[in-house]
Amino acid sequence: MAEKKLTKKLKELLINSTLTEDFRGLIDSVKFEDTLSENIFNIIGKYVPYDACGVFFNEDDENAINVLNLSYPNKNVTIDLTNSISDKFFDEMEPFKQINRVQCNLITGDVTEESKLRFKSFKTVVIEPFKYAEKLTGGFFFASTKKLDAEQKAFLQIITNELELIFKLRYLFNEQSKRALYDPMTGLYNRQEFDNAFEFEFSKARRYIYNFSLAIIDIDYLGKINDKFGRPFGDFVLTELSNLLKRVFRRTDPIYRYGSEEIVIMLPFTPITKALIPIERLRTEISRHEFEKDDKKTNITVSVGLCANYSKFEQPEQFIEALGTALSRAKERGRNKVDIFE
Repeated sequence: MAEKKLTKKLKELLINSTLTEDFRGLIDSVKFEDTLSENIFNIIGKYVPYDACGVFFNEDDENAINVLNLSYPNKNVTIDLTNSISDKFFDEMEPFKQINRVQCNLITGDVTEESKLRFKSFKTVVIEPFKYAEKLTGGFFFASTKKLDAEQKAFLQIITNELELIFKLRYLFNEQSKRALYDPMTGLYNRQEFDNAFEFEFSKARRYIYNFSLAIIDIDYLGKINDKFGRPFGDFVLTELSNLLKRVFRRTDPIYRYGSEEIVIMLPFTPITKALIPIERLRTEISRHEFEKDDKKTNITVSVGLCANYSKFEQPEQFIEALGTALSRAKERGRNKVDIFE
C-alpha cells in the first residue's frame, strides 16, 4: 500500500513538473494575444479535456473592446451558445471592471447554425477572474459536458494558478510598453512615438508614392478653462477629448499627444480630400459635446491644421512646419476652424 501511494505521489510530481514547464514556455509568447491564447488552449487540453475554453486579457483602456478568445476543440457550436458563454463570463467579470463593449474571437473550432450543444449541456463550468495590484488582468473560462474526476480537478487548479501568473506577466509587460509608447494622462501615443512613426511613414510614402495626411488639433482657449475651473478640470477636458478621438478614428489611424494641448492624428493612405470629411465632422461633434465633471461643465471648440505629404516636401521637418502653419491660420481665422495647407 505504501509503495502504491509513493508511486501515485511520484506520478503527480512528474505531471505537475511537466505542466509547470509547459506554462514556462508561454512566456516568450506573452506579447502576442492570439498565439498566447492558442498555446494556453493546447496545454489545457493536454491535461484536462474540455468542450469550451476561453481566456480574456483585460485592456486597461476603458474604451477598448473586451475580447473573449474561445476554443471549441471537439464540436461545432452555434452563435447562441457563444453569446451565452460571453454573457455569463462577462457577468462574472463585471464586479471588477465596467464592461461596455464585448467581442468573441474564435481561436479553435467552428460556428454552425445547428448544434445539440447548449450551455445547460455543461456538467462542469469554471469562470475565474484574475487580479494583480487590485486591477483585473483578465479571466479564464472552462466548460465540459462531463464531470471532472478528482485528478482532473487537481490539474485544473494547478492550471488556474499557472494562468494567474501568466496573466500577471502579460499585464506587467503591457504596462511597461505603455510607459514607453503612451502618454500616461490621455492614453494616446506620446511625442517620441510620433517622431519615430512619422519619420518612418514619411520615408515610406516618398519611396512608394502614396498619400498620407496629418491633422493637428488644438483646444481653443484651454488656458481660460484652466483659469476658470482649475487645472485638474482642464486635464479632464484633454483626457475626455482624447477618448472621443479614440472612439471616432480607426486603430489604423494612430493618435498622438504632440504637445501639452496639441493632438496629432495620422491618416495613412488618405489623401487630403478624404481626410477633410472626418476631420470636419469631428470638429463639429466636439463643439456640441458637453464636458462635465464634479458639477463643472463646459463646451469647447478646437482649431485644426490639415496637411498631406506633398511631393514638394523633401524632408519631414518641412511637412511638420506646413502643418503648424495650417494650425496657426485656423486660429487667425477666428478659431473653431479647419485650415488646409496646400
